[in-house]
Formats: sequence, structure tokens, C-alpha cells
Amino acid sequence: MTNTHTSPRLNGWLQRAFPFLGWIGQLRDTSVLRADLVAGLTVALVAIPQSLAYAQLSGVPAYYGLYATLIPVVVGALFGSSLLLSTGPVAMTSLLTAASIMPLATYGTNQFYAYVILMALLSGLVQIGLGLARMGMLLNFLSYPVLRGFINAAAIIIGLSQLPPLVGLSLKNSAHFLQRRVSCRYQHRCHAPLVAHLRYRRSRLDDGFEAIHAATAGRTDYRGAHDLHQLRDRFRSGWRQGGRCNSARTAGISIPPVEWKATLHMLPTAFVIAIISFMEAMSSSKIIAIQTRTRWNENQELIGQGLAKVAAAFSHAMPVSGSFSRSALNLAAGARTGMSSVFTALAVLLTLLFFTPFLHHLPKPVLAAIIMMAVISLINFGTIKEAWVAGKADGIAAIVTFVATLVFAPNIQNGILTGITLSLALFLFRTMKPRIVLLG
Repeated sequence: MTNTHTSPRLNGWLQRAFPFLGWIGQLRDTSVLRADLVAGLTVALVAIPQSLAYAQLSGVPAYYGLYATLIPVVVGALFGSSLLLSTGPVAMTSLLTAASIMPLATYGTNQFYAYVILMALLSGLVQIGLGLARMGMLLNFLSYPVLRGFINAAAIIIGLSQLPPLVGLSLKNSAHFLQRRVSCRYQHRCHAPLVAHLRYRRSRLDDGFEAIHAATAGRTDYRGAHDLHQLRDRFRSGWRQGGRCNSARTAGISIPPVEWKATLHMLPTAFVIAIISFMEAMSSSKIIAIQTRTRWNENQELIGQGLAKVAAAFSHAMPVSGSFSRSALNLAAGARTGMSSVFTALAVLLTLLFFTPFLHHLPKPVLAAIIMMAVISLINFGTIKEAWVAGKADGIAAIVTFVATLVFAPNIQNGILTGITLSLALFLFRTMKPRIVLLG
């Protein structure tokens, strides 16, 4: 009798704790497995060049991006509630990470890289905490106009941040972000053939690999991939040693470095990264749920995305998030279960083991152009106009967030915090203003 009543409850708890138990049985159908394999490989063709580019945006060597597209992708697929959400490096999270660490460590140093790993750990723990506290539903009430104002400004900043590598110019980090980038734009010419190539072929899904092939086919002196030709041997060595990680260049699982003083400074930004990255994952999960007529759970997705970030920290990678573009591609390619993300990770593993020498001469302008083409779709000023038409308060919040994010750059996390604070203040003003009704 007891077993009859407790088994369904136990099964329900197991499926909530381990969401992959809900779809792993479908893999007995070879057609499902074949569809996931094709979709996983298709997403990998986009994920690999994007991961290299977003590593550059985060301020870390390119192979950090490959590591972030390996174990975290599998963890996000196994423990997230959305079947087809593709986890990995994304532009917004990468920029926020770099911007938050610049005041704490010198760009391009081992200390900077260590703080990037620490940010992955902190933002992941924040998301796990929010998920366990069942705060997922509350995040739906965050001001959408504020979010859109921030995304528009951040997309512009991301594009401007890639001007120096695109034109082959090295600029020192400065508090006057916009001034330095605008002067760069007018003093130097871009790599016109590369930009033209991506501009006229941007509708192709394999743009990233086409650009890489075009740029690496000829002989070049660029070395923007940070010694990726040595990464294969180092990765194989670390793999054979069972994950013993003596440096950031060796693959494996190890405890991320933790500095309590830096942790206190990074916690506010870790919270912002956790919220912003989950908002991106949530928008993708909603679309996937509608298109596939499946359910997803906000709290479980928070936990899954948080575990993916923690996995990134333990595998010496940058913070990850659910990718809107790669998730849409995963859906369009016919993926059926989370196994498609596992196949994507396996393709990245093969790349690390066998194909990194082909990326040795990958120019930085190629990675910069890939990033710029990816963020163009994020810019949509129509949403700010719609917010203004819907309500002056929402419009003001969106505009202030947009301007504040640009002004505070590169510390763009202050822009979203300004918008959230103003949005809450306007909400309290509207709700607390007394309404007087005259009788008689």
C-alpha cells in the first residue's frame, strides 16, 4: 500500500530534480535520436565560432569560449526544464562580465581571467538560490521597457567595443568608453572585405565558419586565437590526467579561485548578470514552449542555468546563458530533446581534440565581425517607442535606462540598476498617490 502511494510522488520529485528523466526515454526512438544529432551538429557549426568571439568580448583567451561550450552545455540541457534551450556563451553576459571585472584587475592578466571564472561561480550561485527560493515567477514582473532600453544600449556598446579589433587597432581601457570608440571609428578604416563578406551573406547560418574559412585560407600574421594550435596537446594531456588542472590552459575540472574581498565587490554585478542572462533564457524558453506545445518551469530553469554557470566555473570557463539565436536554430533544425545539446558539446569536444590547429591563424577582426553581426538583431528602438505610447512612465524608464547604460559604459550594470530603481520609484508613486473622489 505504501509503495503504491509513494512511488508516483517519488517519481514526480525525481523528474523535478532531474528533468532529463522526462525525455531520456524518447531516445529509444531512432528517429528522435537522428533528429537531435542533426540539430546538435547544426548548432555546433554556429556555437564554435561564436564561442571564440564571445571569449574575446569577455576579455579572456579564445579557448575559454570552447570550454564554456562543453560541460556547461550538457549541464544546462540535463537540469533545465526547457527541452531545446541552447546554453553557452552569449554576447550580453560576456560584455557584462568584462565590464564588471575591469575596475578590479588589469585587462589580459591571469588575475583578470581568475575573476572571470569567479564571476561564473557567483552568478551561478545567485541563480540557484533564486530558483530554490522559487523566485522565477517574480522575475516576470521586471519592467520590460527597462530591459529593452538596456538591451538596445548594450548592443550598441558591444558593437562599438569591437571597433578596435575590427580595424586592427589596440586601445587601452578607459572610463571614456564612447569617446575612445568614436574617435577610433573616424581615425581608422575597417577591414572592408571582411565586413562586406558578412554583410552580404548574413542570412546564411554558416556565416561564422565561412568567414573563418575565408580569413584563414590565405597566409596571415594574425594570432588572435591565443595559441590555439597548442591547445589540442594541452587539452589531451589534461584529459588523460583525469582533469588535474595546473593552469587555465589545461582542460579539466578544478575548484575555481575564490577571493572574499573581490567576491564582495562582484556580488552586485553577479546579481545583475544572473537576472539579465535569465531574462534572455526565459524569452527563449517561452517561445520554445509555445512552438513545441510543452511545459517549462521558471524555477527549474533558474536552477539549470545556475548549475551551468557553476559548471563553467569548475571547468575554467566564462559565464554562460541560454542563447536566443542558437535556441531558435536548434528548434528550426528539428531538435526533439535536450540530447541535441549533448551532441553539440560532443562536437566541441572533437574540435578541442582534433581541429584546434585549423583555428591557429584565426584573425581577431573575424571574431569582431561575428560579434557585430550577432548583436545587430538586438537593436530595436521601436520597443522604446511602443513603451512611450503605452505609458509615459514606462517610456521615461526605458529612455533613462538607455541613456544611463551608454553614460556608465563600460560599467553597464549601473545602467540597468538605474532603470530598475527608477521603474520601482515610478511604480510606487503611481500606487501611493491618493485618489480623491468628490461626492455630491
